[in-house]
Amino acid sequence: MKIGIAIGNFDTFGKQGGTAEILEVARHAERLGLDSVWLHDHLFMPATIKARYPYNESGVAGFAYRQNIYDPYAMMAAVAVNTTTVQIGTSVVIVPYRNPILQARMLATLDHLSHGRIVFGLGVGWMAEEFEALGIADYYPIRGTVTDEWMRICMALWDDKESVDYEGRFHSFQGLPGMAPVQRPYLPLWVGGKGEIAARRVARYGTGYHTITSTPEELRAELVLVDVELERRGRLRSDIEVSMLGPVLSIGATGEPAPGVISGSVDQMVNQLGEYAEAGLEHAILLPRHAKNTSLQQTPAQLMEGMAFIAEEVLPALHQREPGSGDAR
Repeated sequence: MKIGIAIGNFDTFGKQGGTAEILEVARHAERLGLDSVWLHDHLFMPATIKARYPYNESGVAGFAYRQNIYDPYAMMAAVAVNTTTVQIGTSVVIVPYRNPILQARMLATLDHLSHGRIVFGLGVGWMAEEFEALGIADYYPIRGTVTDEWMRICMALWDDKESVDYEGRFHSFQGLPGMAPVQRPYLPLWVGGKGEIAARRVARYGTGYHTITSTPEELRAELVLVDVELERRGRLRSDIEVSMLGPVLSIGATGEPAPGVISGSVDQMVNQLGEYAEAGLEHAILLPRHAKNTSLQQTPAQLMEGMAFIAEEVLPALHQREPGSGDAR
């Protein structure tokens, strides 16, 4: 299993950190040998969110009002030039928010800056208030259709042809030059979401399935849907990488872990990660937090301590149990 870390562009550090601290977290992740670093995408958090958050039972997002949200594209560029080996992913970019031609060029540029380390996690969005603020409220009810067309445009422009024509429902152009990213034929496209619609989008053009904070049982059920859609398009599970934002890794917690939370001793944590691996998870973006910290925010030092715990305690024990390690489960 590969392990990544969300590095904090969603005001993780509050007044105790900004872009410099985010970059130091990214460099520290690379020094520790973690596989990937991840950035999120929203424009703002309004005082009142009427749209339903789709990834928990309550429907409440739980984000702080007026938090500083640093743009993921700008931060990816900064991370790219401040690291050399770690993958740089998005969990997830909301595709309809940005012009598709501009987005294709930005992503290709980022892939060149990083020498082929960008993983494009993508989603359709859920917060109607952001669509309204951008003047694209009409896209909200059909945001999935818009996302699919935007991605078709990106993939056409990444072919690096001298002249690209496109005729679509929302966007058309003739004679634009393509721009190939370093990774060919195009960037890794990890489709975010849950359910049948997300599964169909994965099968259509995804090279990865990217879920969020599922339990092993939930992940297993999600992948049944993905497998059905892949088979319909003549594809296999081995054609994609299965990833997840989460689970939370609660350091110092005792007792029975909450759903979607890994806790206990190192051995217990490894066993719980093993349950995710058996369910099909290949790339986990862990969210380390000390059990004593009940705030939504943490200091850069606290996050880096959690990363060090993962790299120095959890990963060696996890790798010993992986197939071929000599300690078969």
